[in-house]
Amino acid sequence: MTPATRIAEALRGRSHVLLLGHVSPDGDSLGSTLALARALWTCGQHATVGSADGVPTMYRFLPGSERIQTALPDDATYDAVVFMECSSPERAGALAARAAGVPLWVNIDHHVSNSGFGDLIDHDPAAAAVGELVYPIVREFLPTLDAGTATCLLCALLTDTGSFRYQSVAPGTFRIAADLVAAGASVAEVYEQVYENRPASALRLLGKALDRCALAEEGRVAWTVVTQAMLRETGAVMEDSEGIIGALRGIAGVEVAALFKEEPDGIRVSLRARGRVRAHVIAGAFGGGGHAAAAGFTGHGTLDDIVRQTLDVVRRELGAVSES
Repeated sequence: MTPATRIAEALRGRSHVLLLGHVSPDGDSLGSTLALARALWTCGQHATVGSADGVPTMYRFLPGSERIQTALPDDATYDAVVFMECSSPERAGALAARAAGVPLWVNIDHHVSNSGFGDLIDHDPAAAAVGELVYPIVREFLPTLDAGTATCLLCALLTDTGSFRYQSVAPGTFRIAADLVAAGASVAEVYEQVYENRPASALRLLGKALDRCALAEEGRVAWTVVTQAMLRETGAVMEDSEGIIGALRGIAGVEVAALFKEEPDGIRVSLRARGRVRAHVIAGAFGGGGHAAAAGFTGHGTLDDIVRQTLDVVRRELGAVSES
């Protein structure tokens, strides 16, 4: 029996399933979580989707996103919880505490740094997106896929593969995508909603961030910051910083890109790496995690201190790669 079948059988008939994605939600986490929730809803089951940081504007086109909750009722009880793309329960943020006492924990993830928590685990670091792992679970519930659920899953694949550009993309990724398109999902529509529907404030913020871009280690490292002052100056919100890290990674010769975001709860650091450099190892030094190519963590201290400490670890990782 496959992990997907075991999870589907365990969730089928549960009275109330809680589905939690990670903080700073992306298209893969949100799309995959909503796809599984929609499958449960279609089968008449009670399921609640929680996101501690809500839903970024660019993903509010996803069918069912209006039902995602940022706070959960104190009197609600659950008999199963699904952690979606969370390398540890803590990645669900403030909502992780609501999983305490829930009798069944399901862990669905593709991060290299996953801690292996939970009663049922579907963990495959080779998966291009967690949507690849959720797809067969959804099909256990929905032999005939509807267009809304297919759109959620296509968003998961499209966003976490860099529009099918990353090395993690395999033939199976395209086979799933083809099935989703056949079910009514549109690659053009998903791409437009996520990448071509940005407010002007996001471009102003991108300009300021790139203006502050710095190179280190003879051009092997590129980094910049997004501060609260920059948000005020541009009229942007932090979710408008989406895409900045990709611009840094696109600089010729850069092996590690780092974006430092000044948030109320600390400095959120996004990392992207290429070649043999391991972003998850860098993030792991600060209690974070992710993939070899993409990872992150939240640092506590001044912005300058977090930048300095991160670059020190990046320097060590580059050294280790050069010596190996």
